Amino acid sequence: MSRAGALAAGLVAATALAGCQTWTDKADAAMLAECARIADPDARDRCQTEVMTAAADAERAFQEKQREAAEDREQREALREAYGVPKRAAWP
Repeated sequence: MSRAGALAAGLVAATALAGCQTWTDKADAAMLAECARIADPDARDRCQTEVMTAAADAERAFQEKQREAAEDREQREALREAYGVPKRAAWP
């Protein structure tokens, strides 16, 4: 079994055993299981790489969204302190 295959099998097993899975985790595990059924080793490795890359991209986008939200909160708080706007004021 190649390293990528072993990694994918470990990833599938880890996600299957995890107690709190999101629907995206379950979908990724299902897609990796589908990749494991491909007979051609090169096609199987390519499929697993694509699934893992897509999952990593989604996680990166989520982290970026969280970072931007935190920066927006910090900026609003700085504006409140600078201009004395009460926290109860409606902000868009």
